[in-house]
Amino acid sequence: MLNKHAIWFPGQGSQRVGMGKALSERYAVVKATIEEANEALGMRLDNLMFEGPMPELTRTDNAQPAILALGVAMYRVYSREWGYLPAVAAGHSLGEITALTCAGAITLPDALRLVRRRGELMQRAVAAGIGTMAAVNGPSPDVVAKVCLETSAACAEGSRIVVVSNINSERQTVISGHNEAVHEASERLSAHGAAVIPLQVSAPFHSPLMVPAAVEFAEVLSCVSFGEMNFPVVSSLTGLPYGNTAEIAGMLARGLTDLVNWPAVLTFLKSMGIAAAVEMGPGYVLKRLAPTALRVFAFDDKEDEAHLFAASRQTDAYSIELLNRCLAIATCVRNRNWNTAEYEQGVASPYRGVQQLVDRLRETGEQVEEAHVRQALAMLESVFRTKGSSAEEQERRLARLRDEFDLPSLPGVSPAERSYAGSLL
Repeated sequence: MLNKHAIWFPGQGSQRVGMGKALSERYAVVKATIEEANEALGMRLDNLMFEGPMPELTRTDNAQPAILALGVAMYRVYSREWGYLPAVAAGHSLGEITALTCAGAITLPDALRLVRRRGELMQRAVAAGIGTMAAVNGPSPDVVAKVCLETSAACAEGSRIVVVSNINSERQTVISGHNEAVHEASERLSAHGAAVIPLQVSAPFHSPLMVPAAVEFAEVLSCVSFGEMNFPVVSSLTGLPYGNTAEIAGMLARGLTDLVNWPAVLTFLKSMGIAAAVEMGPGYVLKRLAPTALRVFAFDDKEDEAHLFAASRQTDAYSIELLNRCLAIATCVRNRNWNTAEYEQGVASPYRGVQQLVDRLRETGEQVEEAHVRQALAMLESVFRTKGSSAEEQERRLARLRDEFDLPSLPGVSPAERSYAGSLL
């Protein structure tokens, strides 16, 4: 099995005709997921994904649900068929909604209808032809941002703007704004030696010009019920994990106007000790953006898929993923205790102890023993107690942990003990 790792989901632009067709023929869960998407949307999304035509699939209101449906289908193979569990998830723009869906914060039907509407609002902006985007390769994001600022200031006293909309890497940036301003900034950047590629869009996504669409999308989001996350999801806007479900609606609405900062996501994952990631969705664009120190497997790559499947068969009675799952649960539990000393003693210190244990096991290749699992569960008990979790929440999370790893019981945790005020050991 993979050790502590992240899962990633790509954004719009990764769609292609034939996406998911071969997988749906090999995995019943993929076929069922796409059928669920057909029903939720009231359309034959599978026909569009499998047969095209490409211009229709590329429409923003079709591409977004298609990419999300395939990402969720791949996640279900990864988790249900292969038994993997991520330490953390992230997604690029649209992919963030896919990540939240896989984490359990949004139901698949709600997510599909949500991104369909998101796509319609963005498609309306495309039809309006109010702006465009361009990819800039070469200069650092700071240099590109400076040119955008200078260009906007020079355009008729700010009546036309251009901004950095995506930072994909230190050498690849995307700019967005009014047509004239994007064209002017592109010429200035080209003069500085940048390779500028106009994108085949007619709207300035991830820019202030998308505010009307963001306002309407916020209204749509206000009608969605968000559930608790089974593992942390890192925002591609802030590079930090969501603190709670109350943040989701506001962040997703901002996703239409604010800058996507993928390097910030990678920096946070590095701070977590993440050494590997699995990309789920059509293609492998995020794999290409990853630093060489990070090992990335793309589900849509046949060799990578074969490796993931083979690794999933190599299991022990207890896996390091069980310990990682305990760490993920500890992170997701809502904190209701703001006493700094108690938090350090009851949450931060035991969490560090389990994290250090996981790091050591990964480095030495030692087998995970029952004593290691008991330490992780004792950490959870301390976190639950210190953060003020209810007995019902504790029971629910423990039952899910047991079921996810197909364990008849958790070591040292009897049914009677779990029902008594959430006591673990």
